[in-house]
Amino acid sequence: MHPLAEEAVWAANALRPLKTAQDSSVLLVSWNALDAYLDALAACWGHERAVHAVAIKSQPHSAVLRHIVVRGFGLEAATWEEVLLARAAGCPPERIVFDSPVKRPHELEDCAANSPGMLVNANSLEELDRLKPFAGRLRLGLRINPMVDVDAPSVYQVSGDESKFGTPIADRAAILEAVLAHPIEALHVHSGSSMNDTHGAVRALTRLRDLAVEANERLAAAGSGRRITTLDIGGGLKPEHLDGQGSAPQMTAYARALRAAVPELWSDFSLVTEFGQWTHFHTGYALSDVEYVLPRGDRSVVYLHLGADFLLRDAYVRPRGISWLPLREGAEVVGRPVLTDLAGPLCFAGDYLEKGCMLPQLQAGDEVLFLGTGSNAYALWSRHTSRSIPAVYGVDYANRRLELLSERTNPFI
Repeated sequence: MHPLAEEAVWAANALRPLKTAQDSSVLLVSWNALDAYLDALAACWGHERAVHAVAIKSQPHSAVLRHIVVRGFGLEAATWEEVLLARAAGCPPERIVFDSPVKRPHELEDCAANSPGMLVNANSLEELDRLKPFAGRLRLGLRINPMVDVDAPSVYQVSGDESKFGTPIADRAAILEAVLAHPIEALHVHSGSSMNDTHGAVRALTRLRDLAVEANERLAAAGSGRRITTLDIGGGLKPEHLDGQGSAPQMTAYARALRAAVPELWSDFSLVTEFGQWTHFHTGYALSDVEYVLPRGDRSVVYLHLGADFLLRDAYVRPRGISWLPLREGAEVVGRPVLTDLAGPLCFAGDYLEKGCMLPQLQAGDEVLFLGTGSNAYALWSRHTSRSIPAVYGVDYANRRLELLSERTNPFI
């Protein structure tokens, strides 16, 4: 059973007197689960000079961002708008990382004026000239394409020769010249998302370490007192369940492998991480009414009020391991499993959450809990058919508290 199942059933029942006829679906964030993942993230790395900048794009709800900042963690912004979200969440500039590949001059000017000390990672050597005037006010990093295969799905692979992200590490001579010519103090790498092979990520960071060491040797030989002091290792790890002690086996193994291969990351450099999907995936869940259940061929088709509008990646790319828990009158539905398709509400033939799953026979008026919707779900809400974004609630299950974070809204009207 999913670790959040008990909490989610409690929340579904606590919501019952709060829901109106308009609330055909509701989104929820588990504060207890989020705290557990933040604690596990810090514990796995055990780095005294680390900024764990959680990627805003994975879960940009303002209440969630504020919670992360209050806990002492940072935020990674992939757009100018996300920089503004980080500021609004109260994130100190030294804990904000700005990674957009298309930063405008006026955005950089604003960052220098209003967020001095922010780490801004240049996406290319060409961008360094644009960043140079802000040296001293902004911390300057350079994104490197490590050119390794991390066995990520092709749509999330960012380390190929033709990638739009970073300067290929094969251009080593040009990178080293750029470090001498520009006030770079950080090197950044992000090998891919939903990585299946952390060995590839370790190889990438070994290459980054070697590049940083050589750059520092060049700087010393040139008589410069400046050094590469920070390695930003990005994110990209697949979601995982914490074990019974609140530890993260996959993240722990990754950190240990890096400590063995790149010990300098702990002794000689400050660390920045950008784990978004891993942090958020198992901290969110959602509840949808069942509108119809119709027989179609050899299966039962369950029509829900959340689909590709909410779980865009799951509908268009592939399911990410979200669990389904059907409810009837507040209790889990039991019975002989039948072949079931979970259909979303959009006028789009591909709007299915999952086809061919085995669930008890459902009926109109039931509810379905979606477990594992904390990342890249609310953040990717689609305009297609202009459906309203459901109300979002925060759940403190330890204290049996439910809190409205934002009301149901339609930003498209």
